[in-house]
Amino acid sequence: MIALLSFIFLLIVFIYIKSPRLSENEPPLVPYTIPVIGHTFSYFFNTENFIKKCLKEYGEPFNIIIFGRVTTVVAQKYIPEVTKAHENFDSFEVLKELAPFHFILDHNPFDITDFHAKTTREQISGKLSLHFDKMQKNILYCLDKWIGECNEPRSIKPIWNFTNHVTAKLIANICIGEEASQHEDVIHTFAVLTDDMNRFFFLPPFLSFIHQKLHEFVISLPFLIGFSPIAKHKKILINRMKPVVENRIQQKKILGDSYKPSVDDILEFYMSQPDFVPSNVNYNYFADLLIFLIIVGIGTTGKSLANLLFDYAGRPEYWDELYEEASTFNKECNGKLALNDINKMIKLDSFIRESLRHTGDMIIVPHAVTTDHYTFSNGYTIPKGRNVFDFSEDCLFSESQYGPDSKSFKPFQFVSQNISASKVDRNFVIFGGGRHACPGRFYAVLVLKLFLYHVILKYHVRTENGNMPKKLMVGPISNPPEESLIFEQRKEI
Repeated sequence: MIALLSFIFLLIVFIYIKSPRLSENEPPLVPYTIPVIGHTFSYFFNTENFIKKCLKEYGEPFNIIIFGRVTTVVAQKYIPEVTKAHENFDSFEVLKELAPFHFILDHNPFDITDFHAKTTREQISGKLSLHFDKMQKNILYCLDKWIGECNEPRSIKPIWNFTNHVTAKLIANICIGEEASQHEDVIHTFAVLTDDMNRFFFLPPFLSFIHQKLHEFVISLPFLIGFSPIAKHKKILINRMKPVVENRIQQKKILGDSYKPSVDDILEFYMSQPDFVPSNVNYNYFADLLIFLIIVGIGTTGKSLANLLFDYAGRPEYWDELYEEASTFNKECNGKLALNDINKMIKLDSFIRESLRHTGDMIIVPHAVTTDHYTFSNGYTIPKGRNVFDFSEDCLFSESQYGPDSKSFKPFQFVSQNISASKVDRNFVIFGGGRHACPGRFYAVLVLKLFLYHVILKYHVRTENGNMPKKLMVGPISNPPEESLIFEQRKEI
């Protein structure tokens, strides 16, 4: 009896401690039934309908309780406000909670986010013309290796794994150069590293019901006891980049000021930094830098490629128009496509933008308040540390922007608008917005264009049953369908 009473007493104390304490000027808190748990299950298992119902009843912004903590939700009206208030919000603060990199990397990437952004902006997106030919070469290599001639219909599955390996081949070449990226173990590391890490980190934070730090501790426990799922990948990166770096250092010694890098990859960029010491190269640091780029780049681009393939394969009514445009440009350039040519393919670009619009993710770029507080334009105030989730579907399927049939797939609606697939605006928030919009979006879109262009010219692609399969939802996040795609060599007419 005493034990039962003690348990009840502790439960009451726990519920009291975990009960939300909001100021009078905060957004409205949606009513809930179960203390601590709050709206977690409605949010996680019925995200779209739950948030739409809250928007209808309470407007935006509003507060909900998920995984034991108060979270503010914004939609079409206030997402642009949050993305523009870069001095008050930071998306990396949310990522820190989901993936405490300080346990798996010796150098915390969140301490140098500006450097990572600069690297991506200047060395990847800023040099598309330099990377263009190599990108085409590597895409064709991947199609030949993973798909082949397909004189008979060939079923490929899983598609996301295939597109991750395509992305890995492309990004590895830019990161560590032509020589090192020829090794299969390097490509495999680039392709699967993110998935290996996600098995530990990106789990529903149910232990946050008790305390946020408890969840962080549990997901970090394998690393604390000496087990790291990415240790083998880090070793491969170091082993493959070390000979390349040593050779370049030797060449610089021999040639002196006349040394000119024969390649222009991110590894060379790292070596050009003022703190680089040739006599004491910190390969561990280089590997940590690359691992962070892999994690934030491979999974998202590979996922977009997989979605794009399904959007194309599942909608045969658009094949002829896309093939006509692609084949016309292919003939005009005699099979030697240039960056300027691909940028002129307005139907291809519009199709890709529409595919991105239909990503399926409900929450794309969550933020956290980093200043003492933030006051919305309507007067509501939220405190420091508060997570703000963006219900991006409200923007991506805005009826005022995309019409009453906004949820329909309309692949050529952007042709007349002359809007590139990489352009962000208040109703196209796939890449975030404001000053911190994804700096790699120009490269990612070019990958999508080149990949689909060569697939269209080389293959007929269809789904298993001829219909568009549904994406898989995990809470507010979507994954590409698990069905196979059927590839068959396109016959020359």
